[in-house]
Amino acid sequence: MTAALVLVCGLILGSFLNVCIHRLPLGESVVTPGSRCPRCLAPVRPWQNVPVVSWVVLRGRCASCRAPISWRYPLVEALTGVLMLALWRAFGADPAFAVSAIFTAMLIVLFFTDYDHQLLPDRVTLSGFGIGLALAYVNPFLGDPGWRRLVAACAGAALGSGILWGIGALYTRLRGVEAMGFGDVKMMAMVGAFSGPAGVAVTLFGASIAGAAIGLALIAIKGKSLRHALPFGCFLAPAALAALLWGRSAVSGYLGYIRLGP
Repeated sequence: MTAALVLVCGLILGSFLNVCIHRLPLGESVVTPGSRCPRCLAPVRPWQNVPVVSWVVLRGRCASCRAPISWRYPLVEALTGVLMLALWRAFGADPAFAVSAIFTAMLIVLFFTDYDHQLLPDRVTLSGFGIGLALAYVNPFLGDPGWRRLVAACAGAALGSGILWGIGALYTRLRGVEAMGFGDVKMMAMVGAFSGPAGVAVTLFGASIAGAAIGLALIAIKGKSLRHALPFGCFLAPAALAALLWGRSAVSGYLGYIRLGP
C-alpha cells in the first residue's frame, strides 16, 4: 500500500513538473493561474487533470478546443512516478529517499527545459544548489555524517562549476566560439552540492561519453558538423542521477583497482 501511495504521489508530482517545464522557460509562475490549455487557455477541470488517465480518456486532446496535447505530458508523469517508486523500493523511509527524490524531480525539469529551449532555469539550478547545501547534513550520498558532508557538498559544487567554467572559457578563448551556456555551470554546482566531488567526476565522465557518442551519431546519420550545439543538460541530468546513486562506490572501486594494479 505504501509503494502504491508513493507511485500515485509520483504521478501527481509529475503533473506539477509538466507545469514547471512549460512555464519556467517563459518566466511564468508555476502556482497561478491553475492548469489550463496552452492553446485556448481554458481551465483544466479536476477530472481532466488526472495524471496519465485523463490524457488517455481525452485521446490526447483538449476537452475545450480539441487541440492536441503532447504525449510528453503523460510521459513525464509516468517517468516521475516510476522513478519515485524505484527510489522508495531502494531506500524506503530513509533520508536517502527524500534527498534523491528532490534531486530527481529537479533533474527531470532541467532535462526537458534544456531539450525544448536549450535553457536551464536559474529557479531550478540555483534553488537546487541552495537545497543541496541545506540538506548536506542529512545527505548520506555525501559520505560520513557530520561536518564532512557539508565540506563535500561545497567542494563538489566548486569542483563541478569550476571545471565546466574553465573548459568553456578555454574553448571560447582558443576557438572564438562559446562552448556551453552558463546554465550548465550552475547546474553542475547543484549536482556537486548533492553528490560531492565523486558525483561530479562520474557525472562529467558519463555525460561527456554520452554526448560524444550522440554527437558522432548525428554527424554520421544526419550530416551535422562538429559545431552543431547539443543541449548538454540532457546528458548531465541522467548522468547526475546515476552519479548520486552509485558515484561514490564507482570511484572507490576504480581507485581500489588502481592501487592493486593489473
